[in-house]
Amino acid sequence: MVLDVTAKTKDGKEIFKNSKIYMPQATNCRGDEMKYGAQFKMGLIRDTSLQPLQTKVEQFEITFPYEDVEKEVGKPKIREIKAKEMDVTVELRYQLDPAVGEIGKRSFIVYSTTKTVSVQ
Repeated sequence: MVLDVTAKTKDGKEIFKNSKIYMPQATNCRGDEMKYGAQFKMGLIRDTSLQPLQTKVEQFEITFPYEDVEKEVGKPKIREIKAKEMDVTVELRYQLDPAVGEIGKRSFIVYSTTKTVSVQ
């Protein structure tokens, strides 16, 4: 499972994008590379998969786009927020392998929602 979080301003400019992967992490004990196929896995490093009937809370810090401007010479700069609203999209996907692939063939969206966040 993969959690994708994307934030865009109202004019469509992407200002934040992050993903978190939930799966058992395994290796073949011969190196530090992550192994994906069951035939290659020899040892479990840690399990970050989503467990049934358990709530998982994630936190992402998204900064509104801003610019520090000097209004008067000798005075401290003032921070002006460039975009006061953003649309935050959260998608939870089932993904068959490390490459995202085509949605609906190698990657399947389980849940998706978009919320508008604003600052005064």
